[in-house]
Amino acid sequence: MEFFSPERIEQTKALVRDGKPFIFDDGDIRTLHFNEQVVQSAMRLSAPDELVVLYTQMMSRFLALHPAPEHILLIGLGGGSLVKYCYRQLPAARMTVLESNADVIALRDCFMIPPDDARLQVLHVDAAQYLAQMAAASVDVILLDGFDADGAPQTLRSRDFVSDCRRVLREQGVLVVNMGDSNTNIVGFVVQGRAVFGASHLWWFKTSRDNSHIAVAVHAADDAAGDTVLHSAALHVGTHAALEFVYPKDMSSE
Repeated sequence: MEFFSPERIEQTKALVRDGKPFIFDDGDIRTLHFNEQVVQSAMRLSAPDELVVLYTQMMSRFLALHPAPEHILLIGLGGGSLVKYCYRQLPAARMTVLESNADVIALRDCFMIPPDDARLQVLHVDAAQYLAQMAAASVDVILLDGFDADGAPQTLRSRDFVSDCRRVLREQGVLVVNMGDSNTNIVGFVVQGRAVFGASHLWWFKTSRDNSHIAVAVHAADDAAGDTVLHSAALHVGTHAALEFVYPKDMSSE
């Protein structure tokens, strides 16, 4: 679907209201916005658990690196695309969702996000503050997709935040990050991620059809044999998701 046709832009622009999130329906597609320039989330009304937006499909590929997570931490609720996907596809997993915007949480029923239960908990909290208080080695996978009306908050790419992400991940735990398309956010996160996780444990991918950038990092000790296994798994992710490698440059040739 063309999210940015002139007609759609004009229609969504008329709904913009002081940075508050709003919904726009176009046929079978429901989208979440803060403004007319960015689609925060998209859902097919006839298939609400389907991953419609390409970057969410990319992020779901973390299963290649950790196929049976017990606890998934999702930072940023949005329209709940990844929440719903994990809830349906990983019935043994428990999910904790951190969302700082109460107005976004208020729209969860509009996007058919399951209610809180023993497996799913949506919290209205500041993600950086919450993460700093979490117990070490308590999460298997972190899906970081935190954006507000102004883009990606700087706190979500700080050294302290990235360090906390690694600290709360169990050994071999995986962090998957939607870096968007802002050079400042992309470079900032990659620099911090490389410093915290290590150069051998972080990969940067780009979609071949648009300008979405994804980082994947693994909490692992430096070990030549283990690094080779992780390297191969990352290549598997890229090959099967039709992703372009950005970092490290020599990955696709090995």
